[in-house]
Amino acid sequence: MRCAYSPRVSEMDGPRRDWEALGEIDPLYAILSAPDAKHGAWDVAAFLATGETDAGRIMAACGSLRLPAGREASLELGCGVGRITRALSPSFRRCVGVDISAAMIQRAREMNADRPNCEWVVNDAPDLAAFDDGEFDLVVSFIVLQHVPDRAVISSYLREMARILAPGGALVVQMPASMPLRQRIQWRRRAYHALRRTGAPERVLYEGLGLDPIRMNWLPRRDVEAAIRLGGADVVDVQDGWLGDGSRVGREQNLTYIATR
Repeated sequence: MRCAYSPRVSEMDGPRRDWEALGEIDPLYAILSAPDAKHGAWDVAAFLATGETDAGRIMAACGSLRLPAGREASLELGCGVGRITRALSPSFRRCVGVDISAAMIQRAREMNADRPNCEWVVNDAPDLAAFDDGEFDLVVSFIVLQHVPDRAVISSYLREMARILAPGGALVVQMPASMPLRQRIQWRRRAYHALRRTGAPERVLYEGLGLDPIRMNWLPRRDVEAAIRLGGADVVDVQDGWLGDGSRVGREQNLTYIATR
């Protein structure tokens, strides 16, 4: 099944540039924004340990639903440097990490050379056309789709993740379902882009002024579930926060969806 709507590749140009910039300046913090880990302060071992924790929670949540039926292949959309993909590698014969940023994927290859069953793929299109229908037993996306500025592209990715899911597979995806008006203003992002248009360097804006180019977005629960259904899968569980932990950045409603086909 292919998406009825196919967003233009040009719609991804801005997000790709922003993510590439952070991938060069502060890649680990860009992936996981711990309060005391900005400006290169993440300890690499501690950072990778968070991937082990998240992968364990993913497998436990899926296991409670007797999913996935197979352990042949997994895919993580928005893998960054691969903290979750590498942690899933003992559970699957083949693990694929996909990211919009070539800089992130290069770092993933360097940091995970000890995981020969992991593959790292740059995907700067608003779909997953590089992968076949039903190719993966597990498809995961965590703190990724909320940074895609166009809701049509978010819906496209949701449909595509469902499309590439194998029968009896598990799709685990986190997405804010609502966001208060005060959070939607995102003045740091607006200031960043306004100053970039004047020629100010990314590093000065990020490190010197504390500005950030990445947008926070949301998609209502009904729209998330509808997009997954269009891809051929059905949501079987919805949990508050990240797999039931109630986590959120501000006052948004943050949900994790588990689907299968």
